[in-house]
Amino acid sequence: MQQDSNKKKGKGYRVRPAFARERLNGRTRRVCSILGLAAVVLASAVVVHSLYVIQIRDGAKYRQYAAQQQLLDTTVKATRGEIYDANGITLASTSVVWNIWADPSYSSILYTTSTNDDKTTVRTFDPTMCAEVSQGITLRLLSGDGESLDAVDTSSEEYTQQYQTVYDALSKIDSSYVVLATKVNNAVKLSIEDYVSGFNKAHKKGSGADRIGRVSVSTEKSSQRNYPYGAFAAAVLGFTDGEGVGTYGLEKSYQSTLAGVDGRTITRRNAVGNAIADQNATTFAAKDGSNLVLSLDVNVQEIVERYLTEAVAANNVENRGCAIVMNVKTGAILAMASKPDFDPNMPLDYSANLAYLQEQVAAEPELYTIYLRDENDSKKFKLDENGNKIVDPDPDYTGTYRDILWKNKAITELYYPGSVFKVITSAMGLDSGVATMNTTFTCAGAYGVAKETYHCAGHKAHGTINMADALRQSCNLYYIQLGQRVGSQQFYNYFDAFGFTERTGVDLPSETGLMKYYSANQLGEVQLASSAFGQAMAITPLQMCTAVAAAVNGGYLVTPHVVDKITDTNGNVVEEIGTNIRRQVISESTSDVIRQMMEYEVGNGTGGGKNAYVSGYRIGGKSGTSEQLNMHRRADGDYKKVASFAAVLPADDPEILVYVMLDDPNNARTDYSSILAAPVAGNIISEVAPYLGIATDGEDRSQTTVTVPNLISTEWSNAQVQLNIKGLKHQLMESASDQTAALVTCQYPHAGAKVPYGTTVYLYTDTYDGSLTEVPDVSGKSADFARQMLAAAGLNCVVEGDANGVVQSQSSEVGASVQRGTIVTITCG
Repeated sequence: MQQDSNKKKGKGYRVRPAFARERLNGRTRRVCSILGLAAVVLASAVVVHSLYVIQIRDGAKYRQYAAQQQLLDTTVKATRGEIYDANGITLASTSVVWNIWADPSYSSILYTTSTNDDKTTVRTFDPTMCAEVSQGITLRLLSGDGESLDAVDTSSEEYTQQYQTVYDALSKIDSSYVVLATKVNNAVKLSIEDYVSGFNKAHKKGSGADRIGRVSVSTEKSSQRNYPYGAFAAAVLGFTDGEGVGTYGLEKSYQSTLAGVDGRTITRRNAVGNAIADQNATTFAAKDGSNLVLSLDVNVQEIVERYLTEAVAANNVENRGCAIVMNVKTGAILAMASKPDFDPNMPLDYSANLAYLQEQVAAEPELYTIYLRDENDSKKFKLDENGNKIVDPDPDYTGTYRDILWKNKAITELYYPGSVFKVITSAMGLDSGVATMNTTFTCAGAYGVAKETYHCAGHKAHGTINMADALRQSCNLYYIQLGQRVGSQQFYNYFDAFGFTERTGVDLPSETGLMKYYSANQLGEVQLASSAFGQAMAITPLQMCTAVAAAVNGGYLVTPHVVDKITDTNGNVVEEIGTNIRRQVISESTSDVIRQMMEYEVGNGTGGGKNAYVSGYRIGGKSGTSEQLNMHRRADGDYKKVASFAAVLPADDPEILVYVMLDDPNNARTDYSSILAAPVAGNIISEVAPYLGIATDGEDRSQTTVTVPNLISTEWSNAQVQLNIKGLKHQLMESASDQTAALVTCQYPHAGAKVPYGTTVYLYTDTYDGSLTEVPDVSGKSADFARQMLAAAGLNCVVEGDANGVVQSQSSEVGASVQRGTIVTITCG
């Protein structure tokens, strides 16, 4: 037995321990083998499933993820199109600017680093280094050109605020992106880049007291919308938001046209996300936005804004004013203004008009009072024990103020047109055949309709008058009777045809769709009577303009527009906005009668609209003084008023319409629009008509002599009205002081002087002596050129002799110092 045992221990044999606890039985081994195999199969299944999911089922998604990690997709911003006036003058443009940002977490110079016992890293902010960097960047930001650092006043509030902004941003040492400044010009951007580069180079190795470190400051390209004229045509142009998206005015309504289409550049990037130079990079070029060329004319717009601003201030107009100049045949708008307004470069800043806004909000609590909201439902108001809304004791009117200034009053607000609407009622009567210009009604001073008694202004009794005289004297009772003859159904049909039940379709955003009118079945006796003289249905100023235009242009209702054409970046016309005639409302013969009656209303400075007359032009017009029945009454118990005036010229074949509306004027002397709004229209016409080359009445007045009126102590815009009527030109001399409602203190030529028709009278509001000018040498010049030279020097000119010859002599000595407005007689031969 011993021998057998030894044999088993021979070469090639391994003896297992004979302990039972160390030896697995067969069953256990089989179980372990099965479990191991199952684990392998399961793992393989998981791997196979994962491969299936990654490569097949969700392959596209993961390929996209991989591409996103490997590729850098950069947006190439399109340049926003520009906006030009009718003469090609830029009203809105885009310039390249830069945003300055930093990565404080990577700016090792701003902190020191230490390691704790548990191997965690701690950063300790270094205020000294942060102050140094902040100062260097702030000086460059405020220099304007990146170079004039010594000119920066480090004691100013501006410096303190900018420095604190930069310091606070850089002190966020755990942040990887903080903005230091936005919309920085290229010179400042380059200066900051040079400063940072030099700073990092100096601290790369450290020397002396300097320690090693760096500051991470970068720049990113951006754009800025610029409006070079500031608060000019603001309600028309609108503005863009911080992202460059149009949010108001033309900027909004033509957003897609102006914005263009952004491009893309796709290239590979490295592990830290930066682009790798790659010849296979793919670029999809940006398509820059198209440009808008407006029908708006900056010269006409400037004239309109100047006189409207003066009228609003001089007459204490509570709820702003608006004015429009429009081509009656095409609907092209040459000027559109709402005053006061805002600077589109800084649309959020209302500080310049804060006092006006506060007064307006206080004067119209029914519109602007802010009430407390329910804490549980912001759509509901808090109510007191009587069920009334509770006034907010600490209201924030920021949004209200901005909304008031941003609104384009001509298209967003409704008003009762008053007597201007009598032009439309006249057209209804004439076109329907129920009346002629000679149809008469009797005005006895009072007229009863149902339970209402109506009166004319001042309770006047006009007697028996025809339509032309009724329009000239603005007789309410005549038009009530005319409205009754037209009838409710026919009245409504014309009202609808003239466009009062729908938007005008102007290419501006926010035109109100809220219409307040009576349909035919709602026009009862009282409603019809009030509507006939413009005191029951509310409309927008632009609706009134398009209706008057239709009444005088042959009867055609045109769609008003501000954009004349759209051009590409090379100036090629992409689209031209033509005249859009919506329909013919009245016959041409009816329109001809309306023109005659409107011209009779203005007359030669003798009619009810005489203050809109400018000698030498045929002007038609109609004033309107309406009561705001939907508003709280004034302190004197009377209704708040709207004063408006619509003028057309030339009256025999109108080209343009000039419309002025003053909402709630508080002039202590009068409420009448013929005294408040008509003069504004007349002053606008006196400058716009010659500029546009509007045809005159053809009468030769070159030999007419005019006596200069006494204008001293007259408010300057009213003084100009007197000159308009007499055929004398006017020039208001600039003053260092505010000229709002300023009185004339000096005039030249003086009162009583006999001067040629067309002489310019110079008006002063801050001097009693006038001002002197030097007489130029016009000898040898043609008569026309000599006249221009003298006018440029502030002198009037009378030509004697051969007007086609050259100047032989002049009445005032060359180089002499004389009063502006002096008449220089030149003899030509």
